[in-house]
Amino acid sequence: MPLKLYKRPNGIWHIRGTVQRVRYDESARTRVKSEAEAIRAKLEADAFKRAVYGDRAVATFAEAAEGYMRAGGSPENLTPLLLKIGPRRLSDIKQAVVDQIAADMHPTGKPATRIRKVYTPVSAVLNYAAEQGLCDPVRFRKPRVEQQRVDYLTPAEAETLLNILPGDLQAIVAFYLATGCRATEALMLDWRDVSPKGERVVFWETKGGYARGVDLQRRAKALMPPPATGPVFTRWADYDAVNKALNRATEANKFRHVHCHLFRHTWATWAYACTRDLTFLMQQGGWKSAGMVTRYAHAASPDLADAVLDAGWEFGGREVVSLAKARMKPRRSA
Repeated sequence: MPLKLYKRPNGIWHIRGTVQRVRYDESARTRVKSEAEAIRAKLEADAFKRAVYGDRAVATFAEAAEGYMRAGGSPENLTPLLLKIGPRRLSDIKQAVVDQIAADMHPTGKPATRIRKVYTPVSAVLNYAAEQGLCDPVRFRKPRVEQQRVDYLTPAEAETLLNILPGDLQAIVAFYLATGCRATEALMLDWRDVSPKGERVVFWETKGGYARGVDLQRRAKALMPPPATGPVFTRWADYDAVNKALNRATEANKFRHVHCHLFRHTWATWAYACTRDLTFLMQQGGWKSAGMVTRYAHAASPDLADAVLDAGWEFGGREVVSLAKARMKPRRSA
């Protein structure tokens, strides 16, 4: 029988019936009959097309996104997209549509922001759907991202910053600088994920979704709280807290505003300056390709490595050892 509307005691309209031998029984989620009728008519038409032509004819972005996340896909940035284009058919999501979505959702956003929050998650969902035979594979043209200067702290700036901060913030900022971790990774770090002698930490809750081990430097270990059970850092020290502490400093010690990736960029730049090892950066920084970390190589000069080592920061790898030994050798006079 065709789909029909039934009014529940709470006033919500319900849709029930059979189309092409498939039974439907679901809420229209509205008390307005005209709205419920429009939903019923669309559901019936889609159900007929699905039965006759297959899922590909009517599959929606919401359905594909649900399957994508069930299969282990990242839900990051998907919620606002589901609200925006959830009911839209996959076959209707073309280049012009995605361009308009990016412009509507992030009118003042930079190209990198639009790519991260719109183009990348939409592409991921549609390519998953293509693997399931629900649509054709897609390859959207993305906005051009201009090469930006990598912002990082010099060792001297790091010392100034650490000297300004109070003890608890000083400890976690030193940890950021020594490990290159993200703020959430530090927040989720448990003492059981720190090696017995504090030589290494393992981040299990990472952006990439896989565990990552990082060598722990002596400067960070010296400021960490005493070993215990549970979270390593009991107070959540976000970047706003750090900036507020900086703003409370005396005028003579005012420090520039720090942003969410500054400490991570600093670690990566210092690490490459000291190791000259992209594999080391990829493994301990959690990047999946060398191309994502090569930008740190430009600023990673030998004199920066000298300054980093002189300040007591250290990085694993044979290259660091050889650099340290070379710096201790007396120079021959000309």
